[in-house]
Amino acid sequence: MKITTIKKQLLRPLLAAALLGQSALCLAAGPAPITMCGFMLMGEGGPEHQLLLDYQTAALQWGVKIEIKSYMNEKIVAEELKSGVCDIANMTSMQARNFNKFTGTLDAPASMPTYEHLRTVLQTLAKPSAAKYMRDGEFEVVGVQPAGAVYIFSNDKNVRSLSDLAGKRMGVMDSMPEMRQLVVDMGMTPVSSSLTNLFQKFNNKAIDITGGPAVVYEMMELHKGLEPDGGILNEPILQGNMQFVARWNKLPEGYAQSSREHFIRNFDQSLEFIRTAEDNIPKDLWIPLQEDKRAEYNAQTRQLRLAFRDSNIYDAKMLTLLRKIRCKIDGTRAECTAPDAE
Repeated sequence: MKITTIKKQLLRPLLAAALLGQSALCLAAGPAPITMCGFMLMGEGGPEHQLLLDYQTAALQWGVKIEIKSYMNEKIVAEELKSGVCDIANMTSMQARNFNKFTGTLDAPASMPTYEHLRTVLQTLAKPSAAKYMRDGEFEVVGVQPAGAVYIFSNDKNVRSLSDLAGKRMGVMDSMPEMRQLVVDMGMTPVSSSLTNLFQKFNNKAIDITGGPAVVYEMMELHKGLEPDGGILNEPILQGNMQFVARWNKLPEGYAQSSREHFIRNFDQSLEFIRTAEDNIPKDLWIPLQEDKRAEYNAQTRQLRLAFRDSNIYDAKMLTLLRKIRCKIDGTRAECTAPDAE
């Protein structure tokens, strides 16, 4: 017994020294360096840049030091992430769909009618139990940031439903070939565009219709495209969002979950910024969706979601989740009892 006690007494300081040595090595190593391709539509100094700087600061708490490389073209951002130039990148849901179809379905038309719906969805996705859906192959979605409801901007204020869009020219993203056929099916003329020139084309009258969150009204001077007889349909066509996609094997353990929880903690801050932009738009530009058109609008947008699901563009599991949340918030919706519900 005496020999055992002596051995324990000798081992304790050795163990303590080893642990101290490990801690010193960890401190000396510091946070792991990773490179981020940061999509900033307005370039460095714009509102997106500040959001990325805030994220950069938060990442230090999760053991990562981010070096941000700025880009104004999100298609290049996605290509850089794929090729390994960067370890993490932010991009719209449309681009993120190339890395994760589940989260890339968050921009399904009219799938989240209000910010209450959006909050519930993002809270659900930030739960540890949803982590398995965030990873696809070598990539993982480590955060979803609200960008604001996307509205239809039209140079004709008589546009009050999707049916009224027939015959109009609409900008179609080069990065979304599936949208071209959809626009044609709705009776519109597609005009090839990119996110960097889409709003310029609207202002220059090269297209009649564009979609965007309220923040672009002032940022891209869309009053030019709306003059003299245009308006904004006051019904979200979809909920815009920016997704942070990373190579999961480049991140320390626990980073992805901490990052996702960071975005939901900051949801109200993001929403305040979004609502301020919406409130700054002149009231007389908003075109209310007439109540007798609402059922038609819901039916039309549902058909769009189903068409994209059947074309293997949208993820069926995500569409089901979105439908369940719509019905949880409003159980009177026709789709809640439909036999062919999403």
